[in-house]
Amino acid sequence: MLEQALDEALDEFPQHGADRNRLITHLIQALESDANWVELYSITGELKVPASNDDATLKEVLTRIREVSYPNPIGVIARM
Repeated sequence: MLEQALDEALDEFPQHGADRNRLITHLIQALESDANWVELYSITGELKVPASNDDATLKEVLTRIREVSYPNPIGVIARM
């Protein structure tokens, strides 16, 4: 699921294609830092990536990954 969200975000921000490994590392660290996402994922299959200190150069793509991996059912972007 994380790979799919990353692929979709990188389609929108191709300038960050070279940052793929860095983005994966950042997202995994965010997931490891806060286990609150596990229960929601086990019930709904949605992956809500915890907020973290995002690298300023990757902020827009990380925000998009969070939106893609945890879609808000009413179409409002969830702020994390």
